[in-house]
Amino acid sequence: MFSRKSLLMLSLMCLVSLAFAQKKPLTHDVYDDWKSLASVSISNDGVWAGYRINPQVGDAVLELKNLNTNASITVDRVSRYSFSSNGQYVAAEIKPAYLETREMKLKKTAASKMPKDSLYIINLSSGDIKKVARVKNYQLPSDSEEWMAWIHEKPLKTPKKKVDKKEDDKEKEEPVVEGKKKKRRNKKKEEPKEEEEKEPEAPKDPRAKSKGTELVLYNLKTGESKSITGVMEYKLTDKGNHLFFEYDKVDSLNPAGIHAMNTATGDLVTLSERMTDYKKMSTDEDGNQIAFFASANEKGDDHKYFSLMHWSAGNSRAVIVADTTTAGIPENWMVSDNSTIRFSESGKRLYFGTAPRPFEYAYEADTTLLKDDRPDVDVWSYNDPYIQPMQKLQAGREKNRSYNVVLDTQSGKLVQLAGPDLESVTIDYRSDRDFVLAMNDQPYRTQMTWDTQMPRDFYKISTATGEAELLIKGAKGFPSLSPGGNYLSWHNQEDGHWYMMSVASGDIKNLTDGMGISFANELHDSPSLAGSYGSPGWSDDDESLFIYDRYDIWRFDPKGGSPVNVTNGYGRENKITMRYQRLDREARTISTDGPATLSAFNEWTKASGFVTADMNGSANPNVVVMEDMSIYGLTKAKNADRVLVRKSTYEAYGELYAANGVDMSGLKKLSNVGVQEDPYNWGTAELIEFDNTFDGETMQAILYKPENFDPNKKYPMIVYFYERRSNSLHSHPSPAPSASTVNIPYYVSNDYLLLVPDIKYELGHPGRSAMNHVVPATKAVMAMGFVDEDNMAIQGQSWGGYQVAHMVTRTNLYKAAGAGAPVVNMTSAYGGVRWGSGMSRMFQYEKTQSRLGATLWDRTDLYIENSPLFKVPDIETPLFIMHNDADGAVPWYQGIEFYMSLRRLQKPAWMVSYNDEAHNLRRRKNRKDLSVRMAQFFNHYLKGEPMPEWMAYGLPAKLKGRTLRYDLVDESKEKVEEGESLKLEKAKGGRN
Repeated sequence: MFSRKSLLMLSLMCLVSLAFAQKKPLTHDVYDDWKSLASVSISNDGVWAGYRINPQVGDAVLELKNLNTNASITVDRVSRYSFSSNGQYVAAEIKPAYLETREMKLKKTAASKMPKDSLYIINLSSGDIKKVARVKNYQLPSDSEEWMAWIHEKPLKTPKKKVDKKEDDKEKEEPVVEGKKKKRRNKKKEEPKEEEEKEPEAPKDPRAKSKGTELVLYNLKTGESKSITGVMEYKLTDKGNHLFFEYDKVDSLNPAGIHAMNTATGDLVTLSERMTDYKKMSTDEDGNQIAFFASANEKGDDHKYFSLMHWSAGNSRAVIVADTTTAGIPENWMVSDNSTIRFSESGKRLYFGTAPRPFEYAYEADTTLLKDDRPDVDVWSYNDPYIQPMQKLQAGREKNRSYNVVLDTQSGKLVQLAGPDLESVTIDYRSDRDFVLAMNDQPYRTQMTWDTQMPRDFYKISTATGEAELLIKGAKGFPSLSPGGNYLSWHNQEDGHWYMMSVASGDIKNLTDGMGISFANELHDSPSLAGSYGSPGWSDDDESLFIYDRYDIWRFDPKGGSPVNVTNGYGRENKITMRYQRLDREARTISTDGPATLSAFNEWTKASGFVTADMNGSANPNVVVMEDMSIYGLTKAKNADRVLVRKSTYEAYGELYAANGVDMSGLKKLSNVGVQEDPYNWGTAELIEFDNTFDGETMQAILYKPENFDPNKKYPMIVYFYERRSNSLHSHPSPAPSASTVNIPYYVSNDYLLLVPDIKYELGHPGRSAMNHVVPATKAVMAMGFVDEDNMAIQGQSWGGYQVAHMVTRTNLYKAAGAGAPVVNMTSAYGGVRWGSGMSRMFQYEKTQSRLGATLWDRTDLYIENSPLFKVPDIETPLFIMHNDADGAVPWYQGIEFYMSLRRLQKPAWMVSYNDEAHNLRRRKNRKDLSVRMAQFFNHYLKGEPMPEWMAYGLPAKLKGRTLRYDLVDESKEKVEEGESLKLEKAKGGRN
């Protein structure tokens, strides 16, 4: 007899089983409407939180939550929003309804007649919403509680009314009948009518014919607004005290110009008029200065020259402060309108750029030559700084290159800082110190062909004279200035140590020598030089520099003294990595007064959270929260203690939470995006361990299982890999069309196991390294007893795609394989080009990811050993390959070499190549297609589902765009075998 308790437990188990059974698998149809949380923010006063819920396709929703009262406001179709500085208002950009827009596009509606964005201004206290139609964009100042501005789209043209003719008007003109005389009709004399007295017409807007549109300045407190018509561009200052705007030229009485409005008084000032072109208005932090480019050249002029104009409050007009005649600008140079204009924080300095004047060679100016007379040739020189493909990609940037200049806004003195021999200058806009830092890599550019970690020279340039002084020659690192400008610090990649230089004396010291702790990446496993773990920055007054090791934070005194482990070695002892959280977004330095908040991540368990530590001390940190999940996205209100944070696991979506402070007190959940997953068979993620067969080290992998997992069943399994991925255990991927790899939620929901192992690489043997990790990880799961060992596959993209291609030449453990953008012939790829960047591919094999560590001629054996192409005859695994014809990372011909070899040997293989697509798919329509085809391929081989028609019969070029051939072949009528596609196509007479 069962007890009542046992019966109750049995009933509950049945209910749970029924709940799992009722959950449905994800399909490709769910992608478009699948939602995610984005654009998280908190008002400055910490009262309101905002976030958008975005479907992958369709209309986003803005949710605003009052963290004190739990009241909420929901607004549809929001693409962008901003809190006012006092947290009392929200401005939101509203998109037209997606379905409405789509329907109009299907009807080929003209762009001018398509619906435009709107603006909503939401009063958070009352919930009232002011709605403004046809708005291009808005500006809500960061430091004004009162003002905002927006500019409208062009108004829609009002259709002309059709005038109906009166019957008596119709009679006035009889139709002409041939051969018939027209009768003369006596017209009745009309009595003269008295003209009615008309109201005087309002004067026409002189800017009605402008290309500009209506600009509105709006007072958030009073609701009053001021309109200005015919505006091209505008700039509302951060403090909201001035509104600057640009007119275009309408006629001689209404010229182009830049104008300023004092928002408090409404007074208008004309800053500049009658130039032909104005560009790039930039204001200082106080909103009392503006600078902009202006040109007086007409359309027919050969070249266009710009001046830099400057205005400050109290002056009647803007004045030219830089042009071709200004002292300090090099001879035959000009002000560059391609440069950025920016004031320093104090407003005492104005930075912009100059460039050489246009120059024409006699050959290009020769009007006696036809285009047909001019050769089209690229000259590749062995000693070019950059190879031709890089030069071509950078040609536009080089044509528009400008060189930094500093202008003293009080004295008007101009100093050229950069030039062709010293192009790269780093400007600290928060400081007006007497020098800036500059970098020069020109002497070393040739070696970028084979080593991207090239040396660099660093200089300081006087802001008073423009003179350059060499500080460091041939640095293998990136020196940066302390906030006070007293020190340079950098990680030397060659020896792994941190160095510091006193800018005043030039003295350099090794900060980390003899410490017995590595400050270089301890897991680095490529022939390149190991990078550092970084630095969070300096304390006030340049008193201390903080540097990370793998786990802990160290404090270094530039004046001497021993290094101090701020976190007391707690991180290394517990395998917990801790990193400083900059909660004040405007802070320049790290405060040593009071506890600092650090993120914490357990390297082995993947638990995460936050701790606090005294940055001026040396003690174990205090744990605030540490949980078996990913806790991230910590955001603090500017003027309050309240924070926002997100928490996720693979099983639970990364919802948004609010807490009263960094101590996480009063934590409450705000969002509920994860509810959309409830109807679906989701999944679980767990860490497993395995011993690699290279050196026996215990490694980690993530094993994903269906939510309704039954240990007594046998499941097909796909193994996906790319370097080390186990740290993503608690990430929560969304079902989405694939850019290149298996979508984990989709496959797990459809009763696949998915395994993601970490890989550690042996230099010179990357292919063997993959085998030494992927196979033992696979066998570790096989030993658990629930894997269908006859139905396993591997899949990878790019570097992972290469390893897939290599592995199928060495093992038949897997029944099918998917290789995206694989390098299969390292001997031909070595001398190729990464067309996306124009760089030579040599560096990749000699120094970085491909990890061969030698040239092709020095170690030809390694290039052949690691090239799957030479072992294609040994492949017995059916392959699904994706390689796109505009791949800028791995040459498309690598995929073609692989496909051609497999075809020649009649190995089952299919290659999809998306037209004008990159390394990873960018267009959603292609991502959807790849997702369907990849799933059909794996379903056929691992689940025994029928072949789709595109696998059975191919997709002939003549049918491209007419059919997709997703339909499954009815194998009850015909058994489809690999390698018979051509025969079947002919037998069916070109079936589609």
